[in-house]
Amino acid sequence: MGKGIIYFLIIILLGGGMIFFLCSKSGEYTSQFSGEALSVSDSIEGLGTSPLPGFATKYAVIGVDEEIHPAMFSDNTYAAIMVNNDTGECLVAHNAHRRIYPASMTKLMTGIVVCDAIEKGEISLDDVIHISHNISFRDSDAVQSYLDPGDLITVRNLLYALMLSSYNDYCIYLAEAICGSEEAFVDRMNEKAKEIGATCTHFMNPHGLDDLQHYTTAYDMYLIVNAASEYAIIQDIDSYTTYTYSYSDSYGNTWEDTAEATNQFLVGNVDLPSNITIHTWKTGTTGGAGSCLTMKATINGTSYTMMVADSISKSDLYQCYSVMFNMAE
Repeated sequence: MGKGIIYFLIIILLGGGMIFFLCSKSGEYTSQFSGEALSVSDSIEGLGTSPLPGFATKYAVIGVDEEIHPAMFSDNTYAAIMVNNDTGECLVAHNAHRRIYPASMTKLMTGIVVCDAIEKGEISLDDVIHISHNISFRDSDAVQSYLDPGDLITVRNLLYALMLSSYNDYCIYLAEAICGSEEAFVDRMNEKAKEIGATCTHFMNPHGLDDLQHYTTAYDMYLIVNAASEYAIIQDIDSYTTYTYSYSDSYGNTWEDTAEATNQFLVGNVDLPSNITIHTWKTGTTGGAGSCLTMKATINGTSYTMMVADSISKSDLYQCYSVMFNMAE
């Protein structure tokens, strides 16, 4: 066999090996987020069990493969968690450390970073933001406002409306106002996630539309919603079911909009038992995430943090919460 043929065969083998390597790596990663594969994929080993020194003294620690009452949720949900914050006992854990899309639950971290910027004096709630450009989203899951270039709106109104009604463009306007770019703001989000121990979370945007590099876990959402609940501004936002606000256009006209809470318990579309008070919360819905809700609530005077990412429907999501409510002590 001639040298030319040998060299040709070597090149073919090397090229084929490289293609196989790249495809197998891509398939291994994307399978964590693809349709039915998401509901049966294994836990990610070694993630999220003890991210910070002394961490277990404040938060519940859940083993990588630990399942607590999974039968109540495994048929319907990608992941679920419920923790008694007063005792640190975990009452529900299903795929607690498996990667999931966070959808608009992402905006809890967006709100945290905005609040940090306010506390540092980088921006204030009363600062007026000049809308300089349109923002468009290709994703059909995107919720967008009616703002146009030339409009003027305060930081307060952007923040309150995005947290209640989940306007995706408001996230980007705030990100650019605080950090100069969406990318720089997202860097802060990822830094903050590590700071609070959410080491299995990675953000690619401030609004939560699906991206293969944009993920979290039920356990990390438990940490994030608890961290968000410590900010007075977020506490105030979550005291509203509707928030009417105004902005002005480039002609000096004043316009009003009303942001309505997306949490169906709060707006009365789903009955909330009288012994339950909801505090910090955020919903989310995308094709990859399903229907999600994370919240911190008081049940019979005891504090609980809960999260469900449901694979069936919004109505099924709220049914899962009814099951959790009945598990409270």
